[in-house]
Amino acid sequence: MSRRPAPRNGSISAARFPCATGPARAVRAAARRESALPDWLHAPAPAEERPPRPLAPSSLGEDDVAEPPPGPAQRAAAERGKWLHALFERLPAVPVGERRARALAWLERSAGVAEAGLRETLADDACALIADPRFADLFGTDSLAEAPIAAVVAGGTVVSGTVDRLLISDDRILVADFKTGRHPPASADAIPPAHLRQMAAYRAALRIIFPERLVEAALLYTAAPVLHALPDALLDLYAPTGG
Repeated sequence: MSRRPAPRNGSISAARFPCATGPARAVRAAARRESALPDWLHAPAPAEERPPRPLAPSSLGEDDVAEPPPGPAQRAAAERGKWLHALFERLPAVPVGERRARALAWLERSAGVAEAGLRETLADDACALIADPRFADLFGTDSLAEAPIAAVVAGGTVVSGTVDRLLISDDRILVADFKTGRHPPASADAIPPAHLRQMAAYRAALRIIFPERLVEAALLYTAAPVLHALPDALLDLYAPTGG
């Protein structure tokens, strides 16, 4: 076994070990960084608020008046209303001279209306209503059919739906919905509350979307036909509140 040579002149030999200052410095630096981090970084993330449930105005437009179970006449009226509604969407963009033929063709081939007499009645009624000067704004070339709208209104309520007709001009917005029931109200005061809630929600959304323009609302009851303009004072009673 070898021996270390004895130190000369009585001096003491110092043992040398690998320097530990590098890793220690890194540990101290990491500790300083950790202590400098904000407290919120260690806290659990706050729970996100759930967005408000969208209010679909169309769901408000169902009649809330109790009626007996539908019989054959009621079912026929509902089918007629459905076909008229579809024609109101399709025919305004068609040239006047071609509307009746297009309506008859669609009713037979797409809607499956088998009875020729019924097809002719539906086509005539739809064409006459669209051509009526009283409804020119609703069915003009500048109006939109089945226009989607969405906005956050009073109380954080989200209004989202599709309007039957929407007219957008530089200073005025006109929104209208079609009702095809067999018993149209004789006056605006007789309109079912559910229909008024629906139109008040549409008006509220459009006022957010077009804040600098006048927003007007109307209901077209096709069985008469009659168009009811809805005064602001009436719709104010049914405006969404977010409750």
